[in-house]
Amino acid sequence: MKIENNIVKVIEVHRGEIISYLNNKKIKVKIPRSLLNNHKEERNYVTVGDKIEIYFDKKAKRYILLKRFDRFNQISRKDPFLSHISHVIASNIDYLGLVISLKNPDINWELIDRYLITADKYEIDVLLILNKVDLLTKEEINTLPLPTYKNLDIEINLVSAKSNLGFDDLKNKIKDKVTLFSGPSGAGKSTILNLLDPTVLQKTSLVSQKDNRGRHTTRSTKLVTLKDGGFIIDSPGVQDFSLDKMTTEDIKKHYNDFYPYAENCKYKNCSHINENICGVKTAIKNDLISELRYNNYKNIVSSI
Repeated sequence: MKIENNIVKVIEVHRGEIISYLNNKKIKVKIPRSLLNNHKEERNYVTVGDKIEIYFDKKAKRYILLKRFDRFNQISRKDPFLSHISHVIASNIDYLGLVISLKNPDINWELIDRYLITADKYEIDVLLILNKVDLLTKEEINTLPLPTYKNLDIEINLVSAKSNLGFDDLKNKIKDKVTLFSGPSGAGKSTILNLLDPTVLQKTSLVSQKDNRGRHTTRSTKLVTLKDGGFIIDSPGVQDFSLDKMTTEDIKKHYNDFYPYAENCKYKNCSHINENICGVKTAIKNDLISELRYNNYKNIVSSI
């Protein structure tokens, strides 16, 4: 027997179970095995940010998932353990808050491009949050390829969790929005979240001295309500971000800075890698396209 249905948002997902809120009370929702078995193209049938319909089963005395509503966007990658399925990190977001460390661990521009391709695919605005700016000199900051990324209409936020630099602007941007915090381990996502809202109190840890890589302090993805308005979806750090179900043609579409020069390619389906007469490669020689971006493109294409 079941009673009236309710529509709620997914706050956390654990094995076979969803955490949500109903009438300001935290509830657990069981995911029926039939739904899991019929949707094996994703690691989980639901993810944080999903809107779902549930009902209360009086006999079982628990809430049961009935269905997941269509998502209007998502951030997903190829599952690192099962490459034929998708790992959807979060859905239905206003911003991708891409938290990247400028030092300890060092910045990885190719990883940034991988995220940007995915965000562009789902038409998600990106806040590139570059943390630990206090560890760089002014000269080092000036050598960063920030103009290249600003020209892509990427909003760049230089912040320091140590000195609180840049946090007022960041607070204003994410107020009343749903923002996914994602990026590599050790970049400072949990520390930044604690500074944005001290009541959250996420655990933090130091970067490993052995390999200069971050440790996971966030163990599962979770939607957090900010006291000043808005929501953060805090997700565990990633070591890699393999593109989900994309071809070379798909990747090309999301390198918008190549567009004006691709018209000069001899072949319409030019990959911009092996062809001799290529407008993009000529533009790189003439410093019209960032060599960094082009090298990232080649590496990403070769990895799929």
